[in-house]
Amino acid sequence: MSVQARPLTGEFESSLPVTRAEKTWGPLAIFGNTSSAAVATWCFISGGFVAAYLGATQGALAVTAGTLIGVFMVLLAALPAAGRYGVEAVRSTRPLFGSRGSVLTVVLTLLILIGWNAVLTIALADASALALAEMGWLTETMIGPTAMIVAVGSALVVFLLLRKGTATLRWAGPVVAVTVLILAVWIGIMLIIRFGIDGILSAGALAPLPDNGSNFMLTVELGIAGGLSWWPYVGGLTRNARTTRAAIVPSVLGLGVMMSLVLIIGLIAALVVPESGGDPTGYLIEIGGPVFGVVALSFLALANVGTIMVGAYSAALGLKQIPTIDRRVPWSVAVAVVMLPVLVIAVFFADAYMANYGAFITLAGILLGPICGMQIVDFFLVRRQELDIRALYSVNGSGSYWYFAGINPAGIVGLIVGMGTYLALLDPFTYVPPVDLGVIAAAVPAAIAAGVVYLIILRFVPRLWSSRRITTDS
Repeated sequence: MSVQARPLTGEFESSLPVTRAEKTWGPLAIFGNTSSAAVATWCFISGGFVAAYLGATQGALAVTAGTLIGVFMVLLAALPAAGRYGVEAVRSTRPLFGSRGSVLTVVLTLLILIGWNAVLTIALADASALALAEMGWLTETMIGPTAMIVAVGSALVVFLLLRKGTATLRWAGPVVAVTVLILAVWIGIMLIIRFGIDGILSAGALAPLPDNGSNFMLTVELGIAGGLSWWPYVGGLTRNARTTRAAIVPSVLGLGVMMSLVLIIGLIAALVVPESGGDPTGYLIEIGGPVFGVVALSFLALANVGTIMVGAYSAALGLKQIPTIDRRVPWSVAVAVVMLPVLVIAVFFADAYMANYGAFITLAGILLGPICGMQIVDFFLVRRQELDIRALYSVNGSGSYWYFAGINPAGIVGLIVGMGTYLALLDPFTYVPPVDLGVIAAAVPAAIAAGVVYLIILRFVPRLWSSRRITTDS
């Protein structure tokens, strides 16, 4: 089969690879869009989780280290295929799971992306309604309906901005990133002025475990899970970069450094204002009145809509990796499809969903850790950095990645082993490790276990091992 590039309109999105001529994003566009994805209210919530285990200094170091580890794993797994071949993350897993088996990655990616977008939409809706109430603009009975209106409005805005593809992302990403960075720094300064550096550094963890080593380890693990959650975002965004090398530093700065900055602000806010849960907007309204309230709401809107937009783009792109959907469903409809469940969760199941936020955040470590481990092994050790681009798009029962009826059993078994390793090392519901495992708890061992098992199975099954050679009949 031949792979045809799409028209050079810059507006039409499909599963087809981005050609060299279409790679128009420079470092600023990559940094802007990765930053706008990374800085959002969920970072405040995660910062609040960190405050339960560690104080400001140790917490900042641990969550930053974990985030950078997770981002490193994601870039090593998803960036090479996206940068060199112009394919997004889901498509790049066909060597792992097979031409048909990669549908599993579509489902997992959609679950994670829709889940994160639901978190962001709920957080934006609730915080906006509460902020308006604290400013005296809403009565208590109007908070619930207002939150629903904000949720519907934010989903509609995201759809309108994305309905024509990446054109909006290219200019909106840098604008959102710069604005949010300025506001984040301003919030940090306000907290320092109010409580002082000594007051922040002396604030103790809110609910630490008896063993400080476990507290540090769990915080690192939280950061790794957050960094791993960027896997589908990296594939969807960096395939538009002019070169792979040009995307590395902006992605690290955007997804790693910017995310860590907002996590630390959430950590500080939770330590000095425990009732905030990491979200400093209510405190800003308290000390600054309506003026600060408007600024806080602007921060919430820009940060969350920017991240939701990138998540919806990546989710729609993943959905269109299914050939039937890619051929028959227009881009605008795909965006609407991935935003609809977000809206349903935010409007009807918000409280129940957020009650299980801690379990949800570990989902990235459980699922994406093993996938990243296998993808790194496959691309660098098995394929030797060469992919069969025709086989990535083959749908006729042939090609290097057809394996057994379109499924690669090595990938399936590797994923199961990786998930089992994670669950054996850390309970995602209690978030308490059964034994002291040092600094790295579950996600990294899960990735290593999945990669090793994948390589062993691939190496000792001739039909699977032969797929590493690009064939001429694919």
